[in-house]
Amino acid sequence: MKLKLNWGSGIAAVYILFMTVTLILVVIFMNQDVSLESKDYYAKGIKYQDEIDKMKRTEELPEQLDITVEPNSIILSFPKIFKSTELNGKIHFYRPSDDSRDFTIDIAADSSLVQSIPTKNFIKGLWRIKVDWNGKGNSYLDKKIVMIN
Repeated sequence: MKLKLNWGSGIAAVYILFMTVTLILVVIFMNQDVSLESKDYYAKGIKYQDEIDKMKRTEELPEQLDITVEPNSIILSFPKIFKSTELNGKIHFYRPSDDSRDFTIDIAADSSLVQSIPTKNFIKGLWRIKVDWNGKGNSYLDKKIVMIN
């Protein structure tokens, strides 16, 4: 039996190939992780106006919070208008690619208003840092994206 190729069999072959590729892509995309940045993403959205107010207050400070990445640590230098005993709050570290790596630590600046955080347990790559802090009766918020090497 000899197989003869004509327009009809060509169209059928293209149609079968198209459907096969479409089904493969559907299976691949249905198995992708589509988790949100954080578990309580929508609840945080409602409180976003508070964050905007804190960030505006932070921008109005005469000196800004400085976040720098060094080879083995992240250095936070708080504005000199505060005293180390006045500062409290949290530093949130977000790993956008893996929310199981997210963690939070307390602010513990030394007498020179500097806090050093060792990066030996950090996974290399992109991190989002959110510093939510209080000083002199006001609350402030600063955010920065850093690369850990």
